[in-house]
Amino acid sequence: MLWSVRTVVDRTLHGPRSVGVAALAGAALMLAALFGPPKLFEYSESPGFCGRCHEMERESWERMGSHRRERCVECHLPNRHWIPHILAKGIHGTRDVVAYASGRIPDPIRLSEPGQRIVHDNCVRCHGAMVSRIDAGRRCFRCHRRSTHRGATR
Repeated sequence: MLWSVRTVVDRTLHGPRSVGVAALAGAALMLAALFGPPKLFEYSESPGFCGRCHEMERESWERMGSHRRERCVECHLPNRHWIPHILAKGIHGTRDVVAYASGRIPDPIRLSEPGQRIVHDNCVRCHGAMVSRIDAGRRCFRCHRRSTHRGATR
């Protein structure tokens, strides 16, 4: 019988130590992705990898114009330099594994303030010429939040 990650976690992680075990597992996965074979790191940045825990409406994302060709990390992680990218990937990845494993995922999922800054900075990084003509006091996804994820609230 094939079990999903969620099934294994549900059957093995119970009690007060579950969050610690999940954090340790997440950290181990991130270290393996960072320092393991290059293909593992590459896969860890793919929508297929992210979608294993981040249950989203992938079909709607895949049909969303030019963004359908982008990997999740292009928008959701810092991309101006590799050091902040790797650090954020490890921190956010571990946090997300813990939330998923412990069943503490909010519904709906809302982007944190630091996450909003990262996404906005990446909008500007890719669409800088267009964004320079827009009011600097607003974030791009205030109007365009559904341009990549249907049902996104913020």
